[in-house]
Amino acid sequence: MAKKIEMNQLDQKKKSSLTSRILVGVALAVIAIPALVVGSWYWFAMISAFFGFAVYEIVHAKGKPYPWYVWVATYIFCIIYMYWFLVKDNLSQYLALNDIGLGSTWQFQLEGNYSEPSLSIYAIITSLGVYLLFSLINKDFDFGDVCYFMVMTIMVSFGFQCLLFLRYHPFVEWAGLTDTSAPIFRFWQSAIIIIFVVIGAFGNDMSAYFVGVFFGKHKMTPRISPNKTWEGFFGGVILGGCLSLAFALICDACGYPMLPGVAVFSGQSRWWGVVILSFALPVIAVFGDLVFSSIKRYFGFKDYGTLLRSHGGVLDRTDSLMFCAMASSILIVLIEKGWGFFA
Repeated sequence: MAKKIEMNQLDQKKKSSLTSRILVGVALAVIAIPALVVGSWYWFAMISAFFGFAVYEIVHAKGKPYPWYVWVATYIFCIIYMYWFLVKDNLSQYLALNDIGLGSTWQFQLEGNYSEPSLSIYAIITSLGVYLLFSLINKDFDFGDVCYFMVMTIMVSFGFQCLLFLRYHPFVEWAGLTDTSAPIFRFWQSAIIIIFVVIGAFGNDMSAYFVGVFFGKHKMTPRISPNKTWEGFFGGVILGGCLSLAFALICDACGYPMLPGVAVFSGQSRWWGVVILSFALPVIAVFGDLVFSSIKRYFGFKDYGTLLRSHGGVLDRTDSLMFCAMASSILIVLIEKGWGFFA
C-alpha cells in the first residue's frame, strides 16, 4: 500500500518566518521588476546598490574586526572586478574612434556591444599580493582570511558583473528587434534572457522552500545546509524548471526566441537547448546556494547579513542567482563563438 504523503505542521516560528519571507520577497519584486524591464541606468543603479551591500557583507559576515585598510582594499578590488568589462569595452570603442579621428563623438554606453564578461588578470594578481601582504603585517589576518577574501571578492564581483552583462549585451541584434522609437525601452527585449535566468534561480528557491517546509522529510546536506531536504530539491528543480520553460516557450511563440539557434517553434534543430537550460538553471541555483552555505559553515556564521530580515543578507538572497548568471553568460559567449573554447 502506497504511503500517504502528509503535510508538515508549522509551528509559530515557521509561520512567522514564512510570512516575513513573502513580504520581503514582494518588496524586492516591486523594486527589481521595473528596473529589470527598463534597464539602462535604472538597472545599473539597482544592481550597484545591492553590490555595495554585498561587499559590505563580505567584510562584515565573519564578525572579525578587520582594520580599515582591509575594508578599503576590498571595496577597491571589488569595484574594479565588477565594472571592468564596462570600462574595457567603452575604452576600446573610444580608441577605435580616436584612431580614425572621431574620438570627440564617443559617448559612454551601458547598452554597448559587449562581447563577454571579463575580469582583469592584473587586478586579480595585485589583490592576491595585497592580501598576502596583509597577512604578513597583521597577525590577526591569517592565510584563511587571504583565501576567504580572494574567493569571495572574485566570485561575488563576477556574479554581479554577469547580472549587468546579461541585461546590456545586445541580444536584440540577433533577431533585429531593436525598437528605436522609445529611447528608454528600446532595449527592453534584451531583458528576456535575464528574466529567464531570474525565474530559473528564484523559481527554484521559492519552490524548494515551500515544498521543503510543507513536505520535506529527508535531509539533503545536513552538514552544509541543515534545512535543505530532498523533497525541496526535487520540487525546486521540477517546478522552477517548468516555470522557466513555460516563460521561454511563451516568448518563443510570440517571436522572441531565448537564444539564437535554439528556438522551439521555428523548427530549428537545437530546440532541445531551451529545455536543457530550463532545468539546468535550478540545479545550478542549488549548487550556488550550497557553495555559499559551505563557506558560512566553515567560518561559523549563520547569515551573511540581516538587511533582508528572514532572507538574511544580500548574499544569502542572491547566491543562487549569481551562479545562474555566471553559467548563462558563459553559455551565451560560447554559443556566439560557435562553441569555440579558444576563440
